Amino acid sequence: MTTKATKTRLVGRIKFDNEVLRKDLEVLAGLPIIKEQYDEFSSGTWINHSLWNRSGEWKDTQYTDFDHPAVKTQIGEATAYLSQIIEDTFDVQHMRMARVRNLVEGQVIPHIDFLELSEKKDGYVRILIPLETCLDSYHTEENFGVFRMRKGDIWILESTVPHGAHNLGSDNRCILSLDFQYTDEENPHYSRIFKNKAIHDETVRPALVARTPLEPEDLEDYLNMLAIQFKDVYEAEQVLVKLSEMQLRYESPVSDIYKNLVAVAKITKKDELIAHCEKMQKFYIGSRVLNERFPLRKGLIEA
Repeated sequence: MTTKATKTRLVGRIKFDNEVLRKDLEVLAGLPIIKEQYDEFSSGTWINHSLWNRSGEWKDTQYTDFDHPAVKTQIGEATAYLSQIIEDTFDVQHMRMARVRNLVEGQVIPHIDFLELSEKKDGYVRILIPLETCLDSYHTEENFGVFRMRKGDIWILESTVPHGAHNLGSDNRCILSLDFQYTDEENPHYSRIFKNKAIHDETVRPALVARTPLEPEDLEDYLNMLAIQFKDVYEAEQVLVKLSEMQLRYESPVSDIYKNLVAVAKITKKDELIAHCEKMQKFYIGSRVLNERFPLRKGLIEA
């Protein structure tokens, strides 16, 4: 299976001490769940904990531009093993955030990151490292396709193209997400993230997922079926979830999910649904500003 040109790649693997890691995961599991800054980017259960961020306050979950190294939060102090791995392995001077994100029976809605931040997008590097995973969890990226992240894999994700994640099961899918910012450098190479250069290893083979071609008439039938069920703007989320799960099995880029969502809305001939889905497309993969929110479902955004 070949992929189009992309910065998404598997660049190494960390061998965890599972017994010690389990203790940190138990600490995270026992924490209270706080309101997520980015609720509209998830469907189902998506729990985020900040280990390092701009302020050192664990309830601060927003990612923004800032010009100093990330500060360890109270959660980072309480998960000493994970913090030690971060400090021993990666360039913490340029790290701006470290989060553990658990997705259970849910989806990270297809989106593009950093739309609301500075224009120098090549200076941002996001890596994802599974701490706990299951066979029903997948990631998708516009050019790379569909793939699984194995425990300990170090993935660089090209966040400036449409991408998403799924956990179709009820088991945990905990990911350590690290954000680095090299906007003070010209054309920084992604290998700059490694303090321990021995961990950088691109011979590790990724777990790619093969998909089936989707015939146009089959797609048309499916979109028409979804349109019959689509009655209210707040049902757009479930239509999007179904289109996203279809994309796991059938060949199409992530951006087609929104093209198909708008197509479903147009089949209904309801102006309110069409306008809502076009706004969704713009917000998630088009353009947005800092602190802009999207009313994906009733009660999501407080007045």
